[in-house]
Amino acid sequence: MLSAFFRFGILFAGYSLLDTRMSRVLDQEVEVLLDGEARSRLPLVRQLLIYLDPFALFKDASQGPAPARERALSYNRTMRWMLLPYMRRWIVIAASLALLISPAEAAAAQQGLFAIPVAAVAVGCCIAITVSAITFAVYLLLGNKSV
Repeated sequence: MLSAFFRFGILFAGYSLLDTRMSRVLDQEVEVLLDGEARSRLPLVRQLLIYLDPFALFKDASQGPAPARERALSYNRTMRWMLLPYMRRWIVIAASLALLISPAEAAAAQQGLFAIPVAAVAVGCCIAITVSAITFAVYLLLGNKSV
């Protein structure tokens, strides 16, 4: 269940996602990253990715033998509480961007140069709403024991 932000962070750091040994290291690394002191030693770009990526601290429950997948799913269900701060964070980001759209549209009406920033703010708002919705859906699904 590696998310797009986390995959970008791995590629940015120069790792190959095709290496299965790297996948095992990532599952162990996730537990280490739960410690705030360990996260504080990371580069700023990686800290930013962890701050914005709701699924960076979850394990991949789609690969490996059945017992490993079950352990990863159990870990993810136990740690689902971590999604709540991410939902709040992305809702605040979406609301902030939504509040910026109206003044930016007024500025774009006066000068056409502001049309591109208005579009960027609107797209950012849509992305933030989507991330919030997906995070909420995953939160509900991880709480469902029958899945």
